[in-house]
Amino acid sequence: MTLAQTPKDFLGSDFLLSSPTAQRLYDSTESLPIVDYHCHLPVEELAADRRFSSITEAWLEADHYKWRLMRGAGIDESLITGDASDWEKFSAFATVVGKSIGNPVHHWAHLELQRYFGITEPLNAKSARSIYDRANELLASDGFSARGLVKASNVEVICTTDDPLDTLEHHEVLAADEEFSTLVVPGFRPDSVLRIEREQFGTYVASLAQLTGIEITDLNSLDAALGARISYFNQRGCTVSDQSLEIFPKRRASDAEAEEILRSRLSGHQITEQQASAFRWALMRRLAKQYAKHDWVMELHLNALRDANPRALRSIGENTGFDAIGEDRPVEALRGFLGELEDENLLPRTLLFTVDEGQNRQLAVLATCFPGTGIASKVQLGNAWWFNDTISGMATQIRTFAEIGFLPAAVGMVTDSRSFLSYPRHEYFRRIVCDVVSNWVDSGQFPDDQATLASILSGIFHDNSVRYFRFNVPEIQQGA
Repeated sequence: MTLAQTPKDFLGSDFLLSSPTAQRLYDSTESLPIVDYHCHLPVEELAADRRFSSITEAWLEADHYKWRLMRGAGIDESLITGDASDWEKFSAFATVVGKSIGNPVHHWAHLELQRYFGITEPLNAKSARSIYDRANELLASDGFSARGLVKASNVEVICTTDDPLDTLEHHEVLAADEEFSTLVVPGFRPDSVLRIEREQFGTYVASLAQLTGIEITDLNSLDAALGARISYFNQRGCTVSDQSLEIFPKRRASDAEAEEILRSRLSGHQITEQQASAFRWALMRRLAKQYAKHDWVMELHLNALRDANPRALRSIGENTGFDAIGEDRPVEALRGFLGELEDENLLPRTLLFTVDEGQNRQLAVLATCFPGTGIASKVQLGNAWWFNDTISGMATQIRTFAEIGFLPAAVGMVTDSRSFLSYPRHEYFRRIVCDVVSNWVDSGQFPDDQATLASILSGIFHDNSVRYFRFNVPEIQQGA
Protein backbone atom coordinates (compact mmCIF):
# COMPACT_ATOMS: atom_id res chain seq x y z
CA MET A 1 0.00 0.00 0.00
CA THR A 2 1.33 3.44 -0.98
CA LEU A 3 0.73 6.29 1.44
CA ALA A 4 -0.82 9.40 -0.11
CA GLN A 5 1.60 12.29 -0.39
CA THR A 6 0.63 15.34 1.61
CA PRO A 7 0.00 18.30 -0.75
CA LYS A 8 2.28 21.28 -0.41
CA ASP A 9 0.91 24.50 0.98
CA PHE A 10 -0.69 26.61 -1.74
CA LEU A 11 1.96 29.07 -2.99
CA GLY A 12 4.06 28.38 0.09
CA SER A 13 7.67 29.44 0.60
CA ASP A 14 8.81 26.46 -1.51
CA PHE A 15 6.48 27.28 -4.42
CA LEU A 16 8.05 25.90 -7.64
CA LEU A 17 11.17 24.88 -5.69
CA SER A 18 11.53 21.11 -5.72
CA SER A 19 14.55 20.66 -3.45
CA PRO A 20 16.51 22.24 -0.59
CA THR A 21 19.12 23.30 -3.17
CA ALA A 22 16.49 25.20 -5.14
CA GLN A 23 15.25 26.86 -1.94
CA ARG A 24 18.77 27.90 -0.99
CA LEU A 25 19.45 29.34 -4.44
CA TYR A 26 16.21 31.30 -4.42
CA ASP A 27 16.77 32.60 -0.89
CA SER A 28 20.20 33.90 -1.92
CA THR A 29 18.76 35.97 -4.81
CA GLU A 30 15.28 36.90 -3.57
CA SER A 31 16.25 40.43 -2.50
CA LEU A 32 17.88 41.46 -5.79
CA PRO A 33 16.26 44.57 -7.30
CA ILE A 34 14.10 44.19 -10.39
CA VAL A 35 15.21 45.52 -13.77
CA ASP A 36 12.18 45.65 -16.08
CA TYR A 37 13.70 46.54 -19.45
CA HIS A 38 10.53 46.01 -21.51
CA CYS A 39 7.08 46.92 -20.27
CA HIS A 40 4.00 48.89 -21.27
CA LEU A 41 3.36 50.72 -18.00
CA PRO A 42 1.60 54.06 -18.68
CA VAL A 43 4.36 56.46 -17.73
CA GLU A 44 1.88 59.34 -17.36
CA GLU A 45 0.26 57.44 -14.48
CA LEU A 46 3.63 56.93 -12.85
CA ALA A 47 4.44 60.62 -13.23
CA ALA A 48 1.07 61.60 -11.73
CA ASP A 49 1.42 58.90 -9.05
CA ARG A 50 -2.02 57.57 -9.84
CA ARG A 51 -4.27 56.32 -7.04
CA PHE A 52 -6.62 53.44 -7.82
CA SER A 53 -10.22 53.51 -6.69
CA SER A 54 -10.52 49.73 -6.77
CA ILE A 55 -8.49 46.60 -7.36
CA THR A 56 -10.39 46.25 -10.63
CA GLU A 57 -8.73 49.43 -11.89
CA ALA A 58 -5.30 48.36 -10.69
CA TRP A 59 -5.61 44.72 -11.73
CA LEU A 60 -7.95 44.29 -14.68
CA GLU A 61 -7.99 47.62 -16.47
CA ALA A 62 -5.26 46.77 -18.99
CA ASP A 63 -4.04 43.22 -18.33
CA HIS A 64 -4.48 41.27 -21.55
CA TYR A 65 -3.41 38.02 -19.91
CA LYS A 66 -6.36 38.20 -17.52
CA TRP A 67 -8.71 39.26 -20.31
CA ARG A 68 -7.73 36.28 -22.47
CA LEU A 69 -8.33 33.89 -19.57
CA MET A 70 -11.79 35.34 -18.96
CA ARG A 71 -12.71 35.07 -22.64
CA GLY A 72 -11.54 31.46 -22.64
CA ALA A 73 -14.03 30.82 -19.84
CA GLY A 74 -16.87 32.34 -21.82
CA ILE A 75 -17.21 35.58 -19.86
CA ASP A 76 -19.20 38.26 -21.67
CA GLU A 77 -17.08 41.13 -23.01
CA SER A 78 -19.10 43.64 -20.98
CA LEU A 79 -17.46 42.10 -17.89
CA ILE A 80 -13.98 42.35 -19.40
CA THR A 81 -13.58 45.61 -21.35
CA GLY A 82 -17.19 46.77 -21.28
CA ASP A 83 -19.28 49.03 -19.06
CA ALA A 84 -19.99 46.63 -16.19
CA SER A 85 -19.21 47.92 -12.71
CA ASP A 86 -15.84 47.36 -11.06
CA TRP A 87 -17.35 44.84 -8.67
CA GLU A 88 -19.06 42.90 -11.47
CA LYS A 89 -15.79 42.66 -13.42
CA PHE A 90 -13.84 41.58 -10.35
CA SER A 91 -16.46 39.01 -9.41
CA ALA A 92 -16.36 37.54 -12.92
CA PHE A 93 -12.57 37.32 -12.84
CA ALA A 94 -12.59 35.75 -9.37
CA THR A 95 -15.01 33.07 -10.54
CA VAL A 96 -12.75 32.22 -13.48
CA VAL A 97 -9.38 32.39 -11.73
CA GLY A 98 -10.63 30.18 -8.93
CA LYS A 99 -10.92 27.32 -11.42
CA SER A 100 -8.00 28.17 -13.75
CA ILE A 101 -5.82 25.22 -12.78
CA GLY A 102 -2.52 25.07 -14.67
CA ASN A 103 -2.74 28.64 -16.00
CA PRO A 104 0.03 31.10 -15.01
CA VAL A 105 -2.55 33.82 -14.40
CA HIS A 106 -3.79 31.73 -11.47
CA HIS A 107 -0.30 31.83 -9.96
CA TRP A 108 0.35 35.49 -10.78
CA ALA A 109 -2.97 36.67 -9.37
CA HIS A 110 -2.44 34.88 -6.08
CA LEU A 111 1.20 35.99 -5.81
CA GLU A 112 -0.01 39.57 -6.32
CA LEU A 113 -2.66 39.20 -3.64
CA GLN A 114 -0.08 37.78 -1.23
CA ARG A 115 2.82 40.14 -1.94
CA TYR A 116 0.91 43.44 -2.10
CA PHE A 117 -2.14 42.86 0.09
CA GLY A 118 -1.10 40.06 2.45
CA ILE A 119 -4.10 38.02 1.31
CA THR A 120 -3.32 34.29 1.35
CA GLU A 121 -6.88 33.07 0.91
CA PRO A 122 -7.51 31.53 -2.55
CA LEU A 123 -9.53 33.80 -4.81
CA ASN A 124 -12.76 32.29 -6.12
CA ALA A 125 -16.46 33.08 -6.39
CA LYS A 126 -16.97 32.46 -2.68
CA SER A 127 -14.11 34.65 -1.42
CA ALA A 128 -14.44 37.39 -4.05
CA ARG A 129 -16.44 39.94 -2.03
CA SER A 130 -14.24 39.72 1.05
CA ILE A 131 -11.02 39.98 -0.96
CA TYR A 132 -12.41 42.83 -3.05
CA ASP A 133 -13.28 44.87 0.02
CA ARG A 134 -9.98 44.17 1.81
CA ALA A 135 -7.88 45.03 -1.23
CA ASN A 136 -9.83 48.22 -1.89
CA GLU A 137 -9.37 49.32 1.72
CA LEU A 138 -5.60 48.91 1.36
CA LEU A 139 -5.54 50.67 -2.01
CA ALA A 140 -6.98 53.74 -0.32
CA SER A 141 -4.07 53.88 2.14
CA ASP A 142 -0.60 55.33 1.75
CA GLY A 143 1.89 53.26 -0.20
CA PHE A 144 -0.57 51.87 -2.78
CA SER A 145 -0.25 54.55 -5.44
CA ALA A 146 1.48 53.76 -8.74
CA ARG A 147 4.86 54.83 -7.37
CA GLY A 148 4.19 53.16 -4.04
CA LEU A 149 3.57 49.82 -5.74
CA VAL A 150 6.76 50.17 -7.77
CA LYS A 151 8.73 50.99 -4.64
CA ALA A 152 7.20 48.07 -2.74
CA SER A 153 8.23 45.79 -5.60
CA ASN A 154 11.92 46.78 -5.27
CA VAL A 155 12.06 47.92 -8.91
CA GLU A 156 15.36 49.55 -9.76
CA VAL A 157 14.81 50.24 -13.48
CA ILE A 158 11.71 50.57 -15.66
CA CYS A 159 12.02 50.90 -19.42
CA THR A 160 8.73 51.91 -21.01
CA THR A 161 7.59 51.58 -24.63
CA ASP A 162 7.29 54.94 -26.38
CA ASP A 163 6.40 56.15 -29.85
CA PRO A 164 8.99 58.34 -31.63
CA LEU A 165 6.49 61.23 -31.55
CA ASP A 166 6.27 61.14 -27.75
CA THR A 167 7.46 64.34 -26.06
CA LEU A 168 8.70 62.28 -23.07
CA GLU A 169 7.46 65.01 -20.75
CA HIS A 170 6.37 62.46 -18.15
CA HIS A 171 9.84 60.91 -18.14
CA GLU A 172 11.26 64.35 -17.47
CA VAL A 173 8.92 64.77 -14.48
CA LEU A 174 10.12 61.48 -13.02
CA ALA A 175 13.78 62.24 -13.72
CA ALA A 176 13.47 65.55 -11.87
CA ASP A 177 11.86 63.99 -8.79
CA GLU A 178 14.70 63.15 -6.40
CA GLU A 179 12.34 61.40 -3.98
CA PHE A 180 11.47 58.69 -6.50
CA SER A 181 14.53 56.46 -6.74
CA THR A 182 13.44 54.08 -9.53
CA LEU A 183 15.18 54.87 -12.81
CA VAL A 184 12.48 55.26 -15.49
CA VAL A 185 13.75 55.52 -19.06
CA PRO A 186 12.00 55.53 -22.43
CA GLY A 187 12.18 52.80 -25.05
CA PHE A 188 12.04 53.77 -28.74
CA ARG A 189 9.32 51.87 -30.68
CA PRO A 190 9.09 52.89 -34.35
CA ASP A 191 6.35 50.44 -35.40
CA SER A 192 4.13 53.19 -36.83
CA VAL A 193 6.74 54.28 -39.35
CA LEU A 194 7.69 50.70 -40.26
CA ARG A 195 4.08 49.81 -41.11
CA ILE A 196 4.05 51.71 -44.39
CA GLU A 197 1.04 49.79 -45.72
CA ARG A 198 -1.29 51.17 -43.04
CA GLU A 199 -3.80 53.87 -43.81
CA GLN A 200 -2.41 56.14 -41.07
CA PHE A 201 1.16 56.11 -42.46
CA GLY A 202 0.95 59.39 -44.37
CA THR A 203 -0.57 61.23 -41.42
CA TYR A 204 2.07 59.79 -39.10
CA VAL A 205 4.94 60.90 -41.35
CA ALA A 206 3.42 64.38 -41.59
CA SER A 207 3.35 64.56 -37.77
CA LEU A 208 6.97 63.40 -37.62
CA ALA A 209 7.94 66.10 -40.11
CA GLN A 210 6.13 68.80 -38.14
CA LEU A 211 7.69 67.71 -34.86
CA THR A 212 11.26 67.62 -36.18
CA GLY A 213 11.03 70.52 -38.62
CA ILE A 214 12.37 68.26 -41.37
CA GLU A 215 10.40 68.06 -44.61
CA ILE A 216 10.07 64.35 -45.36
CA THR A 217 10.08 63.67 -49.09
CA ASP A 218 12.47 60.76 -49.46
CA LEU A 219 14.32 58.06 -47.54
CA ASN A 220 17.18 60.31 -46.47
CA SER A 221 14.85 62.93 -44.98
CA LEU A 222 12.83 60.23 -43.23
CA ASP A 223 16.06 58.80 -41.85
CA ALA A 224 17.13 62.26 -40.69
CA ALA A 225 13.81 62.91 -38.94
CA LEU A 226 13.98 59.56 -37.14
CA GLY A 227 17.60 60.30 -36.27
CA ALA A 228 16.51 63.55 -34.65
CA ARG A 229 14.02 61.66 -32.52
CA ILE A 230 16.58 58.99 -31.65
CA SER A 231 18.93 61.72 -30.45
CA TYR A 232 16.09 63.28 -28.44
CA PHE A 233 15.34 59.94 -26.78
CA ASN A 234 19.05 59.30 -26.21
CA GLN A 235 19.41 62.60 -24.34
CA ARG A 236 16.65 61.43 -22.00
CA GLY A 237 18.29 58.17 -21.06
CA CYS A 238 16.98 55.83 -23.75
CA THR A 239 19.29 52.92 -24.57
CA VAL A 240 16.84 50.50 -26.23
CA SER A 241 14.72 50.25 -29.34
CA ASP A 242 11.86 47.81 -29.80
CA GLN A 243 10.54 46.50 -33.12
CA SER A 244 7.44 44.30 -33.24
CA LEU A 245 7.36 42.35 -36.50
CA GLU A 246 4.63 39.91 -37.46
CA ILE A 247 6.68 38.86 -40.49
CA PHE A 248 10.39 39.63 -40.68
CA PRO A 249 11.34 41.11 -44.10
CA LYS A 250 12.58 38.31 -46.33
CA ARG A 251 14.42 40.19 -49.07
CA ARG A 252 17.23 42.70 -49.10
CA ALA A 253 16.00 45.97 -50.55
CA SER A 254 18.25 48.69 -51.88
CA ASP A 255 17.83 52.27 -50.81
CA ALA A 256 16.75 53.09 -54.35
CA GLU A 257 13.94 50.55 -54.25
CA ALA A 258 12.82 51.68 -50.79
CA GLU A 259 12.95 55.28 -51.99
CA GLU A 260 10.58 54.55 -54.86
CA ILE A 261 8.16 52.71 -52.54
CA LEU A 262 8.20 55.55 -50.01
CA ARG A 263 7.57 58.23 -52.62
CA SER A 264 4.69 56.24 -54.04
CA ARG A 265 3.12 55.77 -50.62
CA LEU A 266 3.53 59.43 -49.66
CA SER A 267 1.78 60.30 -52.92
CA GLY A 268 -1.24 58.38 -51.69
CA HIS A 269 -0.80 55.20 -53.70
CA GLN A 270 -1.43 51.76 -52.27
CA ILE A 271 1.49 49.35 -52.12
CA THR A 272 1.78 45.58 -52.16
CA GLU A 273 2.73 43.39 -49.22
CA GLN A 274 6.04 42.65 -50.96
CA GLN A 275 6.77 46.36 -51.35
CA ALA A 276 5.96 47.01 -47.69
CA SER A 277 8.33 44.23 -46.66
CA ALA A 278 11.11 45.59 -48.88
CA PHE A 279 10.68 49.06 -47.39
CA ARG A 280 10.85 47.66 -43.86
CA TRP A 281 14.15 45.91 -44.60
CA ALA A 282 15.74 49.12 -45.86
CA LEU A 283 14.41 51.33 -43.06
CA MET A 284 15.28 48.81 -40.35
CA ARG A 285 18.81 48.64 -41.71
CA ARG A 286 19.11 52.40 -41.37
CA LEU A 287 17.55 52.39 -37.92
CA ALA A 288 19.90 49.63 -36.75
CA LYS A 289 22.90 51.68 -37.85
CA GLN A 290 21.63 54.61 -35.79
CA TYR A 291 21.11 52.34 -32.80
CA ALA A 292 24.71 51.14 -33.15
CA LYS A 293 25.92 54.73 -33.34
CA HIS A 294 24.22 55.51 -30.01
CA ASP A 295 25.22 52.16 -28.46
CA TRP A 296 21.60 51.10 -28.02
CA VAL A 297 20.11 47.61 -27.79
CA MET A 298 17.83 46.53 -30.64
CA GLU A 299 14.95 44.30 -29.53
CA LEU A 300 13.22 42.29 -32.27
CA HIS A 301 9.87 40.84 -31.19
CA LEU A 302 8.92 38.19 -33.72
CA ASN A 303 5.98 36.02 -34.76
CA ALA A 304 3.11 37.75 -32.97
CA LEU A 305 0.05 37.59 -35.23
CA ARG A 306 -1.70 40.82 -34.31
CA ASP A 307 -5.45 41.41 -34.07
CA ALA A 308 -6.59 37.98 -35.27
CA ASN A 309 -10.26 38.75 -34.62
CA PRO A 310 -11.46 41.46 -37.07
CA ARG A 311 -14.81 41.99 -35.34
CA ALA A 312 -13.07 42.53 -32.00
CA LEU A 313 -10.63 44.90 -33.67
CA ARG A 314 -13.52 47.02 -34.98
CA SER A 315 -15.50 47.01 -31.74
CA ILE A 316 -12.77 47.10 -29.07
CA GLY A 317 -9.64 48.28 -30.89
CA GLU A 318 -5.98 47.32 -31.17
CA ASN A 319 -3.89 45.74 -28.41
CA THR A 320 -6.84 44.27 -26.55
CA GLY A 321 -5.72 40.65 -26.27
CA PHE A 322 -6.77 39.16 -29.61
CA ASP A 323 -3.30 38.28 -30.85
CA ALA A 324 -1.96 34.85 -31.78
CA ILE A 325 1.24 32.99 -32.69
CA GLY A 326 2.25 33.44 -36.33
CA GLU A 327 3.86 30.98 -38.73
CA ASP A 328 6.72 33.16 -39.94
CA ARG A 329 10.16 31.50 -40.23
CA PRO A 330 12.56 34.44 -39.95
CA VAL A 331 15.91 32.74 -39.24
CA GLU A 332 17.38 32.82 -42.75
CA ALA A 333 16.31 36.44 -43.30
CA LEU A 334 17.69 37.39 -39.88
CA ARG A 335 20.99 35.79 -40.82
CA GLY A 336 21.21 38.09 -43.84
CA PHE A 337 20.05 41.18 -41.97
CA LEU A 338 22.31 40.76 -38.96
CA GLY A 339 25.19 39.54 -41.12
CA GLU A 340 25.05 42.61 -43.35
CA LEU A 341 25.20 44.92 -40.34
CA GLU A 342 28.01 42.90 -38.75
CA ASP A 343 29.98 43.04 -42.01
CA GLU A 344 29.87 46.84 -41.79
CA ASN A 345 30.71 46.72 -38.06
CA LEU A 346 27.35 48.39 -37.38
CA LEU A 347 25.45 45.60 -35.66
CA PRO A 348 23.96 46.83 -32.37
CA ARG A 349 23.47 44.54 -29.38
CA THR A 350 20.34 42.61 -30.30
CA LEU A 351 17.75 40.55 -28.43
CA LEU A 352 15.64 38.07 -30.40
CA PHE A 353 12.21 37.35 -28.89
CA THR A 354 9.68 34.95 -30.36
CA VAL A 355 6.24 33.80 -29.28
CA ASP A 356 6.82 30.61 -31.28
CA GLU A 357 8.57 28.40 -28.74
CA GLY A 358 9.54 26.01 -31.55
CA GLN A 359 11.99 28.60 -32.89
CA ASN A 360 13.92 29.10 -29.64
CA ARG A 361 16.69 26.69 -30.59
CA GLN A 362 17.14 28.15 -34.08
CA LEU A 363 17.34 31.69 -32.74
CA ALA A 364 19.64 30.68 -29.88
CA VAL A 365 22.07 29.07 -32.33
CA LEU A 366 21.88 32.04 -34.71
CA ALA A 367 22.68 34.39 -31.83
CA THR A 368 25.96 32.57 -31.14
CA CYS A 369 27.09 33.42 -34.69
CA PHE A 370 27.43 37.07 -33.66
CA PRO A 371 29.63 37.19 -30.54
CA GLY A 372 30.54 40.34 -28.71
CA THR A 373 32.94 41.14 -25.93
CA GLY A 374 32.28 40.80 -22.24
CA ILE A 375 29.98 38.34 -20.51
CA ALA A 376 26.81 39.38 -22.33
CA SER A 377 27.01 38.32 -25.99
CA LYS A 378 26.16 40.89 -28.67
CA VAL A 379 23.15 38.94 -29.98
CA GLN A 380 21.05 36.90 -27.59
CA LEU A 381 17.87 34.87 -27.39
CA GLY A 382 15.41 36.94 -25.38
CA ASN A 383 13.54 35.59 -22.39
CA ALA A 384 10.41 33.46 -22.72
CA TRP A 385 7.88 35.93 -24.05
CA TRP A 386 4.12 36.40 -23.86
CA PHE A 387 2.41 33.06 -24.48
CA ASN A 388 5.56 31.35 -23.21
CA ASP A 389 5.46 33.11 -19.81
CA THR A 390 4.63 29.76 -18.25
CA ILE A 391 6.46 27.26 -16.06
CA SER A 392 7.25 24.99 -18.99
CA GLY A 393 7.94 27.88 -21.38
CA MET A 394 10.42 29.59 -19.07
CA ALA A 395 12.13 26.35 -18.09
CA THR A 396 12.47 25.31 -21.75
CA GLN A 397 13.91 28.68 -22.73
CA ILE A 398 16.47 28.58 -19.92
CA ARG A 399 17.55 25.04 -20.78
CA THR A 400 17.86 25.97 -24.46
CA PHE A 401 19.93 29.03 -23.62
CA ALA A 402 22.24 26.92 -21.44
CA GLU A 403 22.58 24.10 -23.97
CA ILE A 404 23.24 26.35 -26.97
CA GLY A 405 24.91 29.42 -25.52
CA PHE A 406 26.30 30.66 -22.22
CA LEU A 407 23.61 30.93 -19.55
CA PRO A 408 25.57 33.27 -17.23
CA ALA A 409 25.24 35.92 -19.99
CA ALA A 410 21.41 35.87 -20.03
CA VAL A 411 19.74 39.22 -19.41
CA GLY A 412 16.83 38.07 -17.32
CA MET A 413 13.11 38.67 -17.38
CA VAL A 414 10.61 41.39 -18.34
CA THR A 415 6.99 41.91 -17.33
CA ASP A 416 5.77 43.05 -20.79
CA SER A 417 2.88 44.36 -18.72
CA ARG A 418 0.60 47.37 -18.36
CA SER A 419 -0.20 46.65 -14.71
CA PHE A 420 1.59 48.12 -11.70
CA LEU A 421 0.77 44.91 -9.83
CA SER A 422 2.64 42.64 -12.25
CA TYR A 423 6.07 42.54 -10.62
CA PRO A 424 5.65 39.18 -8.84
CA ARG A 425 6.14 37.74 -12.33
CA HIS A 426 9.84 38.34 -11.73
CA GLU A 427 9.60 36.20 -8.61
CA TYR A 428 7.87 33.53 -10.70
CA PHE A 429 10.76 33.60 -13.20
CA ARG A 430 13.41 33.49 -10.49
CA ARG A 431 11.83 30.51 -8.78
CA ILE A 432 11.63 28.61 -12.06
CA VAL A 433 15.26 29.36 -12.95
CA CYS A 434 16.49 28.41 -9.48
CA ASP A 435 14.64 25.12 -9.74
CA VAL A 436 16.14 24.34 -13.17
CA VAL A 437 19.64 25.16 -11.93
CA SER A 438 19.14 23.13 -8.75
CA ASN A 439 18.27 20.07 -10.84
CA TRP A 440 21.65 20.32 -12.57
CA VAL A 441 23.36 20.58 -9.18
CA ASP A 442 21.37 17.81 -7.46
CA SER A 443 21.92 15.42 -10.38
CA GLY A 444 25.67 15.96 -10.30
CA GLN A 445 25.79 17.85 -13.59
CA PHE A 446 27.25 20.98 -11.95
CA PRO A 447 29.21 21.36 -8.71
CA ASP A 448 27.49 22.72 -5.63
CA ASP A 449 29.74 25.77 -5.64
CA GLN A 450 27.67 28.36 -3.82
CA ALA A 451 29.77 31.36 -4.82
CA THR A 452 29.69 30.48 -8.53
CA LEU A 453 25.99 29.69 -8.49
CA ALA A 454 25.18 32.94 -6.68
CA SER A 455 27.23 34.88 -9.24
CA ILE A 456 25.47 33.20 -12.17
CA LEU A 457 22.00 33.81 -10.76
CA SER A 458 22.61 37.42 -9.72
CA GLY A 459 23.87 38.02 -13.25
CA ILE A 460 20.77 36.54 -14.84
CA PHE A 461 18.34 38.24 -12.47
CA HIS A 462 19.95 41.68 -12.29
CA ASP A 463 23.55 42.52 -13.15
CA ASN A 464 23.66 41.46 -16.80
CA SER A 465 20.66 43.53 -17.86
CA VAL A 466 22.09 46.63 -16.20
CA ARG A 467 25.33 46.19 -18.13
CA TYR A 468 23.76 45.08 -21.40
CA PHE A 469 21.40 48.06 -21.58
CA ARG A 470 23.89 50.48 -20.00
CA PHE A 471 21.38 51.60 -17.38
CA ASN A 472 22.76 54.22 -15.06
CA VAL A 473 23.22 52.06 -11.98
CA PRO A 474 26.78 53.04 -10.96
CA GLU A 475 27.72 50.18 -8.68
CA ILE A 476 27.05 47.67 -11.47
CA GLN A 477 28.53 49.71 -14.28
CA GLN A 478 31.80 50.04 -12.38
CA GLY A 479 32.02 46.27 -12.08
CA ALA A 480 31.32 45.63 -15.78
